[in-house]
Amino acid sequence: MRDQRWRRVSAAILAAGLGMTAPAVASAEPAAADSEPVLLVHGYNEGADADCEDLWGNARAEFDGRSVRTIGYYEGDEGCDEFVGGRGNNDNDTPIQDLAEEFANHIYTDYTSKGQSVDVVAHSMGGLVTRVAVLGTREGWAGFPPEVEVDDVVTLGTPHGGITKDPCSDPAQCSHQWWQMTRAQDGGSGFISKLHESADGAKDRGFDDPWAEGIDWSLVGSEEDTTVDYDRAIDEGYWAHQKYGFDEDLNNNGDPDCTSPENIDHQAIRLVRNGDFCLRYWHHGNDGGPFTTDEGWAPLEIARNAINHEGDNLPR
Repeated sequence: MRDQRWRRVSAAILAAGLGMTAPAVASAEPAAADSEPVLLVHGYNEGADADCEDLWGNARAEFDGRSVRTIGYYEGDEGCDEFVGGRGNNDNDTPIQDLAEEFANHIYTDYTSKGQSVDVVAHSMGGLVTRVAVLGTREGWAGFPPEVEVDDVVTLGTPHGGITKDPCSDPAQCSHQWWQMTRAQDGGSGFISKLHESADGAKDRGFDDPWAEGIDWSLVGSEEDTTVDYDRAIDEGYWAHQKYGFDEDLNNNGDPDCTSPENIDHQAIRLVRNGDFCLRYWHHGNDGGPFTTDEGWAPLEIARNAINHEGDNLPR
């Protein structure tokens, strides 16, 4: 499932930011686990007071044997191993790119500058924070560090294509972050469109473009997620190294082909460790799929196998 790791880009590409100032082919043998710390980045939390231990307890157990660090970025976050931005006044109205800037500088100061790479597993908006942390660094945005060393990123239920639940058509009626995660055509900020900007004369910002090189990107979504639609979580129509989708309609004909042991909704996608699941999956490279199985990995199994560089032993 893992394709050959690309060489890292060393030069930042000078460009403007997101402009949101207003509201492997499969390996023959599984590889040994990496030694990089695993950074767990939570998502949007209304009230800006996430409890990292509550959110990531199952994931910490799943990654037993790896150094696991939970990341807090809201002022009210509790139980987190590390806080970005000095635990300032971040809340639901702090722009996502500001959180990303702080996260990028945290990675640089605590890891990259010390010769240490990291892996990232992010839930929901945390995946956008991670994506923009790398993007802003590689494009040389003001305030971002000179580099970040990241090997693998797994996003769980991240609105790469925008949120589905309660789109924010009026920025006065919702938080700035929710407005940013709403697609422009639904009344949102245009933030999501900027992440996919590939028009002539504009910066390409897909995972197959130079800013993302050297990082293995895995996207996970679920048909049972009513907050972030399946297609938007896997960034349908755009490239990634691996994509995984929990879907009981494996043949895509409108009829369920199997039943997963439990619903993989927006919260379960960062909690569930065990079981055989109805799963559709793809990987970059020869014979990349899509494939379907009723013996698929649980969400946290996907995350662990992705960042540990384990070969694809899923059924064909």
